[in-house]
Amino acid sequence: MKHGLKITVCLSALLLLKGVTGENPTTHSFDWPVEKDKKYQLSSTFGESRLDHFHNGIDIPGKGTKVLAPKNARVLYRVHLDETPGEMPFGGGNLLVLDHGGTWTGYMHLQSFAEKIEKEETLSKGDVLGFSGDTGHSGGAHLHYFIYDTKEQAMINPLLTMDATHYHDTKPPEIKAWGVLMPDNFSTVNPEKTFRLTQDYPVYVWLQDHGLTSERWGVYEYHVFLDGKEAIGARFDKVFMKDGVWRTSSGLAFEDVYFRNFTSLTRGVRRAKQVKIEAQDIKGQKLSETFQLQIQRN
Repeated sequence: MKHGLKITVCLSALLLLKGVTGENPTTHSFDWPVEKDKKYQLSSTFGESRLDHFHNGIDIPGKGTKVLAPKNARVLYRVHLDETPGEMPFGGGNLLVLDHGGTWTGYMHLQSFAEKIEKEETLSKGDVLGFSGDTGHSGGAHLHYFIYDTKEQAMINPLLTMDATHYHDTKPPEIKAWGVLMPDNFSTVNPEKTFRLTQDYPVYVWLQDHGLTSERWGVYEYHVFLDGKEAIGARFDKVFMKDGVWRTSSGLAFEDVYFRNFTSLTRGVRRAKQVKIEAQDIKGQKLSETFQLQIQRN
């Protein structure tokens, strides 16, 4: 996953350039960046763990899908593999960034660009930008789509800006597993049985959301309560850059939230008798589970 880190680092320089300020992108509508007469099922959601960084957009699977301008725009930045030795930024493949006047949108792994993009003309909403593919560092053909607010210097969850009827999400999040991070290993535990914590090691859960079948999405929001007091919480409406680190709305860095695909319950679990976990997806479907822990402390 080091390739993903390089994408984030290289794009950061571009995304932190001063842009024209405009409206908050969550307060007005963007069209979907693909044909709206089809149903799409996302393969990845915003804020998911990428092992060393937050996923900063959404992934829409498919090869050869028409990619469309979600609003009027101008071409801000383009990487064409045939013209860019060394593929900078690394991993994005054929990459496009559009400026909508204070808000930028980005499109990665494109199979090819439309003629208008080749000529770098101004664009109208609905213009074809190109076709989805698997160029660059990609595990399969898809469009990686991101939205950047130049005023806040924040990556915005695209699902907050678009009509939610073009993908299915009918199931609430669930807890897949528990784990404890120790100096020499990461060990799964069963919260229904006694488990040992000789020190205040951080405890994690694997929170996972689904659409219709076996999708493995991240959650939109989660909160952890230890003996009735909130210990940690995060909402993936945006991630913003502070002190050279991408952070959640509440200021948490990646390492504060995740270990691999597991989500932090914090180090305070060892001293707690009751742990309550709440999580929800972006459509408001909720998980709420309370565990009466039996922890052996010595």
